[in-house]
Amino acid sequence: MAEARGLHSLSDLLRDVIQLAYVTDDIDAAVAWFEGTLGTTSCHTRYKSSLGGVAHVDGKVVDEWVIDVALVNAGPTNLEIIQPVSGAVDIYRGAIRPGAPATFHHIGVRVDDFDEATALIEQVGRRWELHGDNGAIRFGYVDLSAELGHHVEVMELQPGFEAYLAKLEAESNAR
Repeated sequence: MAEARGLHSLSDLLRDVIQLAYVTDDIDAAVAWFEGTLGTTSCHTRYKSSLGGVAHVDGKVVDEWVIDVALVNAGPTNLEIIQPVSGAVDIYRGAIRPGAPATFHHIGVRVDDFDEATALIEQVGRRWELHGDNGAIRFGYVDLSAELGHHVEVMELQPGFEAYLAKLEAESNAR
């Protein structure tokens, strides 16, 4: 993890990029492409993943937020594939290129303190487009697509999820 320095500007969020994330309209085809063409190890796929109503979209609690998600690592870099399923998942749906195996959507960055990141986002006049807490990760997306062409997902990881990412990295490095 990046050394704790405090967050003073948006660029400080980019100190610990750990993830490249993609969206798709067919999770199984995307997984097959990642494994077969990119040559990743086996993706860990979860269907109909939900935060159980603790997701906030545009500042409002949403009743439904369901995605299919696949995770795999390339060394220390986590690769995430998301297929929006139902509910308030337009943040992902709008970026899909129909028929493409996957489309780049966001980078994921790790922070030590999600509350500090939230204060920074608000200080620079931004807001979380989507944020939540699933017990393993406190996360929020800030939309920088007009400026940078993608979103940034800010994540405060709990020890169990840190261990899971280490497992994915070990699987990647074992071949």
